[in-house]
Amino acid sequence: MARSRPTLRVLATIAALVALPALLAAETSGVVVLQNDSVVDFGTANIQVGFVAGERAAAWLTSSCAGDLIALRVLWLSSPPTGGTTLGEYLRLSEAGVFPVPGPVLQELAGPLLTEGAFNEFTLAPPVPVLAGETVVVDFQFLTSPPLSGPSVVTDVDGCQAGRNGIYATPPNQWFSACVLGVSGDFAIRAVVDCGASQLFADGFESGDTSAWSLTVP
Repeated sequence: MARSRPTLRVLATIAALVALPALLAAETSGVVVLQNDSVVDFGTANIQVGFVAGERAAAWLTSSCAGDLIALRVLWLSSPPTGGTTLGEYLRLSEAGVFPVPGPVLQELAGPLLTEGAFNEFTLAPPVPVLAGETVVVDFQFLTSPPLSGPSVVTDVDGCQAGRNGIYATPPNQWFSACVLGVSGDFAIRAVVDCGASQLFADGFESGDTSAWSLTVP
């Protein structure tokens, strides 16, 4: 499979079987994973190996609950598996913006180190509050161009959802819909929300915090 961009550069896609080690902490009550992709263990996924240094792969994720975003996850695979590690340039959490361009950056993690063959999890410190129905963007920026066999970011194999997957291409140094560029699946880039965390009202006060209420009408 192949996909092309406005730069006329052809990007390769290779298929791989997914066999993930249990490297992630067990999910606890009240913790949910935000994802667009349908990648599962022992399933099939596509490795997107046509990126170059400085380019970015992004997923628009919508929270099913109010809580705190506590971690970001990126699936990193090669074919055949190598078990090696790769240094990325950045992993970012941003506001939704106007697709396909992310909004302001909420948190930026420099130099993420990814282990091949796993969903790599990166903790957000401090956690980032999110509302039910709120959409955020998680994007991974490449420090180096991936080899033709990977490792690289991964997409599922059951179709690309419009408005949910973006690519920052260099050149022309701008954002595009990944679906429009011919990507056939959703990026396996996820976020973890603790739905049991204390929430803030729109005025910035914590739930149940009545001490800041006023008896006067402004």
